[in-house]
Amino acid sequence: MPNNPEPQSSVHIGNVTGGITGSIIAGRDVSHATITLGGQPTPASKEPAVDDLKQLLAEIHTELADLMTQQETLQQISPAAPFTAQGAEQTVKAMTEILDKSAVQKPQDAQSLHTHLTQTMSLLSSILDGARTLAQKAGDVASAVTPLAEQLGPLVEKVAVAALWVGKLWL
Repeated sequence: MPNNPEPQSSVHIGNVTGGITGSIIAGRDVSHATITLGGQPTPASKEPAVDDLKQLLAEIHTELADLMTQQETLQQISPAAPFTAQGAEQTVKAMTEILDKSAVQKPQDAQSLHTHLTQTMSLLSSILDGARTLAQKAGDVASAVTPLAEQLGPLVEKVAVAALWVGKLWL
């Protein structure tokens, strides 16, 4: 058999093959999502301005700060969930500060932002998965975790859209 190296940007899922350069995988194609930005429905597919991204990150940070007030519920999901959420909040805060200083000068800077947002999305997705699993069970824990799961879904989507917008702006 010939030894054909595969392109770095390919993905194989069952019988599906294709490139994923610049794409975000978050359970679905977020490029067609609609998020709430400044209280208004905003399509992820729009051509964002840097100020749009700054506003989105500020809203994500606010939502993460609210999430951090729910320590007991996060603890019910997993002993690591409060720390995971705290890490996500600190990462978004640091990225907001970078953007506020207009520090995105090179493609490496943008790639770093994109990587941090993708990691943040992954961390929050793990908390969301745990919350959804507990919400399916009966009892007090399920009733406590269900609102948190409903809050996390749109938040994870916003983080994915932020990563998509970084790609549109600089990558």
